Formats: sequence, structure tokens, C-alpha cells
Amino acid sequence: MMKKAFTHCNIFTLDEQGTQYENGCIIVNDGTIEYVGEYHDAFVQACDEQIDWTGKWVMPGLVNSHVHIVMNVLRGAAEDLSLHRWLNEKIWPLESKFTDEIAEVSAQAALIEMIKSGTTTFNDMYNPIGLDCTRLYETVKQAGLRGYFSYTLFTPPDGSSEADTLARARDVANYIRRDNSLVSTMIAPHSPYACSTGLLQKSAELAAELGLRLHIHVSETEHEVDLIRSQHGLTPVQYLREIGFFQAPAVFAHGVVLDEQDKEILRETNTTIAHNPVSNLKLGSGIADVAALLEEGIHVGIATDSVASNNNLDMFEELRIAALLQKGTHRNPELIPVDTILRMATHQGAKGLGLAKTGMLKPGFAADFITIHPAGKIHLTPSNHALSHLVYATNGRDVEDNVVNGQFLMKDKQLLTLDEERVSQTLNRLYAEHLQ
Repeated sequence: MMKKAFTHCNIFTLDEQGTQYENGCIIVNDGTIEYVGEYHDAFVQACDEQIDWTGKWVMPGLVNSHVHIVMNVLRGAAEDLSLHRWLNEKIWPLESKFTDEIAEVSAQAALIEMIKSGTTTFNDMYNPIGLDCTRLYETVKQAGLRGYFSYTLFTPPDGSSEADTLARARDVANYIRRDNSLVSTMIAPHSPYACSTGLLQKSAELAAELGLRLHIHVSETEHEVDLIRSQHGLTPVQYLREIGFFQAPAVFAHGVVLDEQDKEILRETNTTIAHNPVSNLKLGSGIADVAALLEEGIHVGIATDSVASNNNLDMFEELRIAALLQKGTHRNPELIPVDTILRMATHQGAKGLGLAKTGMLKPGFAADFITIHPAGKIHLTPSNHALSHLVYATNGRDVEDNVVNGQFLMKDKQLLTLDEERVSQTLNRLYAEHLQ
């Protein structure tokens, strides 16, 4: 790959020291950041390509720690319902009608939305049963984002053997691992309420065997906690420990309803919570006590969940609401300052997914970054307090460039890897033909 220099920009590295450069330069070589600092003409002239980003703000790309990309076709299809009614009355019946084409185009719609709004890394859990996962993975890979695409395991509702779903999970995981692309995979049992004890145990064993992480919904609602407690006499987190689930590093989506013992288990097992504030609010699930989780040393990333419960994939909106909720619920404006929430949505989120060299602008890290140009944007004026604006004033529509692994996925607001018009038209047609 060519050596590229991105020049004359305002750089927010989001490193441990909060380093910023007003007339900065980023030099990228073979998908990795080689230099970040003040502009030096000699450094730049040695590069094969020079991109002038005068006046633009540059920051690490956003990391969406939990999302369901094939659900983009269901935006607005299930409103004003609690989680379990939402799943059982709307989402799962609609997903049973999915075709491979619906899943493929819906995923492309989500990938477009993430690219345009500043996400560079995502952690997906793939849902509909019986579709071609490897075909869908190939589609996902072509978008150019970094992330995880994982087959979701359920205990079959028809009472058939769980061996088939485990075998399928193994096959999909091995297919993706062999490909060695920017998109990797995890082992993803859906939840304690949708998987038997045996399936949860075997999922954990498979993750440990393959050296993969686990991705699962846990303690999303009081209903879920009450259900698992009635069945097993334990909270979901305690139940998972009891059955030996913590055999591999895990990402727990939600973690809304947790007691002190749950938190201690999460801390001891170094489990990551993927915090989905908008989805949790919209489904009436509650508000995760993120401030307490952070205080107790528990790792927390930020996530959107799907557009069926959000209804967008705008991580800027998500991180803003995440910060505001903690300040409001605790009546403490000092909680979750701007640098903390930005790191949760970038490097901290990436670390929780096992990507320790992603989400920060410093030498040796992945060349994944985005730009915002404040010029002419009244909501970003005056531009003196840029970090504050990135949290409390910016939205995904402000993103101008999206670079992953040193390659443009969007340049000056022009998508380069996917056809938005075709995807939009096709998705509308497929919804009308199959789901209306």
C-alpha cells in the first residue's frame, strides 16, 4: 500500500494524555498509523499521496459494540412494545420471512448508515435462522469496515437437536477465521432465555476452543432477570457463572439490571458491557448504571443495537445520550466527562472487542479515523470547544470522511464501497414484497 499523508488538520488523538494538534498531520503506511503530530513538510513530501484536510477535525472512528445489521429493513416496524413483546409479536415473526436477499441488502443499508455517520468498527450478532451466513459475510466484508460478524445460536423452538446449530456456528466461525479479513467473528448465543443450559455451555466451550470471544444479550430487562431467577434461582450473570460460561472473554450486551454480586462477577471475569442507551430507553428496559460500572472497574463500550429498537445507527447520538443519562439519573454533572465518553465510544470500545490497537490516533495503531468540517455549520460554532462539540453538538450527518485501514470508505461525503441509491430502492421493494 502507498504511504499517505493527511495534512493541515485539527487532530484529536483521544490518547491517554488527550493530545491535540492544531496544524496536524497523520502519516499512514500499510493500514497502520506511522506518525501523528505537527505538520512537517519533509515528512509529507516523502509520502506517495497527500490529502489536504485544512480546517477539518480528525478523530478516531467510532466503535459500535453491539448491533444487528440485518435488521435495518425493520426500522419502524415494531413500536411502543416491551422487549419480550417486541421480539415475540413483531421481530421474530418478521425475521422468519427473511430471504437471503433481504438479509444481504438490509446489511448493506446498515453498513452504509454506519460509514456515513462515523462508525469504523462494529460488533454484529446475526439473527435470522436458515439463511446463508457465508454469503452474507462476503457482502459485509466488501463494505470495508472493521468488525465482527457472528452467527447467533438459539435453542431450536421446534425441539430439534442443538447439535446442528452448534455445527453451523463452528462452520461459520472457521470460514471467517480462515479468510483473515478486517471482519472477524465471535461465538454468539442469543441470551440465557433463548438458549438452554447445555447450548450456553457448549457455546462457551467452542469459543475457548477456537480462541474467540463470546457475544450475548444479558440482563437487559427486569422481566429477563425474574424469568432466569424463577428457573434457576440466580440472576442471569450468576447463572452464567454457575454453569461455567466464562471460558472466554465476553461482551455482554445491555447489563441494565445488575446487583452488586453481578458487578463483582463482571469485574472478576473482565467482561465488557455494551451499553445501548437509546434502545434501552425506547423499549422501556431501563437505564444501565454506567457510572457505577465504571467506578467498579468494569469495562463499558457504547452501542446502538438495531434500528428496529433505536431507530438509527448514529453513534454520536448514542454517546451524547449515554453521558446525559448518567448526569441526570445521578444528579451529578461531573459524571462521564467528554473525554471519558469519547474514549468509551472509541478505544475503550475497541479494547472490549479485543482490538487493543484500534480507536486511538497514535503510531502503531490501526489507521481508522473520521473527519468533521466545522466550517459553515452553525451548530458547531464557535469552534473553540471542539471536544465538547463532538459530544454535545455533533451528529452523524456532520461526518465528511471515513477511513478504515488507511482506505477511504467515504471521501468528502461520497460513499466509495457501496451504492446507497440502489440499496435504498431495493430495500423498499423487498419490504413491500415480503414484509408489508
